[in-house]
Amino acid sequence: MSALGIYCADCGTECERITGREAGAREPDLRDAQVWACTVCPEAWAPCAEDGSAIGLPAGAETRNARAMLRERQVERLVGEALRHCPNGRTIAEERVASFLAHALRLPATEAAIDRLNIEWCRPAWRALQGASYADVTKHAQTYRPRKTA
Repeated sequence: MSALGIYCADCGTECERITGREAGAREPDLRDAQVWACTVCPEAWAPCAEDGSAIGLPAGAETRNARAMLRERQVERLVGEALRHCPNGRTIAEERVASFLAHALRLPATEAAIDRLNIEWCRPAWRALQGASYADVTKHAQTYRPRKTA
C-alpha cells in the first residue's frame, strides 16, 4: 500500500509501508514500528509519523548518513551560533537556517528540508552552509521576510 508523494530519495520508486524489521532498520525502537520503505533499494526507509505519512523521504544508509552529517556539522553549527546570543531561540534559528538553505538551493522550503534531500542535493547544501555564518542567515531572514499586507 503506497501513498501519493512518498518515494525513495535514492531511486524515485514509490514506497510502501512495512515494519522496520522488514526494512532492515537496526534501531531497536524502529524494528517493530511502521516505516516507509523502497521496494527496490535495500535498506532505504524513513520512519512513519503518527498520521501515517513519512518523516522525510525514504533513503538508503549513505543518504541518511549524509543528511545526519549535514545536520550535525552545518545546521547545528549555525543554530549553535544563534543560541550563544539568544539561548531560547532554537525554533526561530532552525526556521531561519531552513529558509536560508532553501533559498541557496533554489528549492521550495518543503523540498529543501534535510530529511527530503537525496545524496546529490546534500552536496550543494553542504557547500551553501559551509561558508555561512548565522549573521548571513539573519541578513537573509531580514531581506526575505514576508511583508505584512494592509
